[in-house]
Amino acid sequence: MAKKVDWVKRIGIGVFLIVAVVSFLYGNFDLFEEEIPNEIDTADTSVHFIDCGQGDSILMISEGETALIDTGTQEESEKVVAYLKRKGLEKLDHLILSHPHADHMGGAKVILESFEVDQIHMGRPTEGAEPTTAFYINFLKKVQALGKKIDAAKAGDEMEIGAFSVKVLGPVEPYREMNNQSLVLRLEYGEVSFILTGDQEKDAEKDLLERVGLSDLDATVLKIGHHGSESSTSAAFLKAVSPQYAIISCGKDNSYGHPDEEIIERLNQNHIKYWRTDQSGSVVMATDGKGLRIESEK
Repeated sequence: MAKKVDWVKRIGIGVFLIVAVVSFLYGNFDLFEEEIPNEIDTADTSVHFIDCGQGDSILMISEGETALIDTGTQEESEKVVAYLKRKGLEKLDHLILSHPHADHMGGAKVILESFEVDQIHMGRPTEGAEPTTAFYINFLKKVQALGKKIDAAKAGDEMEIGAFSVKVLGPVEPYREMNNQSLVLRLEYGEVSFILTGDQEKDAEKDLLERVGLSDLDATVLKIGHHGSESSTSAAFLKAVSPQYAIISCGKDNSYGHPDEEIIERLNQNHIKYWRTDQSGSVVMATDGKGLRIESEK
């Protein structure tokens, strides 16, 4: 005759073990990074630093609203289009272009051909230093053909994109050097903030530090200027922003040597955790306004 099994006893032992394991995990919760809660929904409010080679393209998604900041080069534009379509996007509420260099807006015409775009924002080029490149002229022609106008974004402008408050901090002067004409944006949602600097270089950073309050510059995340070139992200600027995390958007084995070793050393000295799109692929930072969850493609 088969032996009777004391199921009550076995269940009791099982419950005891489960309780013990749960108690251990919660009793040692400092093993987990509390600033990255798992319940954050990437699709709700998130900033995507898209891997587009040697260029910049950043997608914002929040509460059903979308914004694309820069488009990368024309050659990489299909990669950006594919990324947006994988996210289920058919239209963009905002297209924001930091400055008229090919690695930041070379793909703008392709974006306008691929998606319905509600509003286009871009700084007015400095008088006497207007670009005459083919991609820029073709972009303007496409905007005209669509019957649209470009919002001439400038320092002090503010708008809401979903849960994000977006403020234009710079440029604070009419620079002739096109990198310094880059729009500097502050994105803020609750306790989480991002500073995006385009290709702004040290001279313009210095002017920004003198003209903008430190409370506007202090941020959780800094998109490192000019792909990690030594011409940007001065020690003083990095100290003012004082980010916990940084993103470097650059192409694998690029001919410029970006990011510069000096910039990497500066980040390491300040204990700033950073991601490089050439190594990590696209990086997504999802937030609930209190913490971040950071995921990378690779």
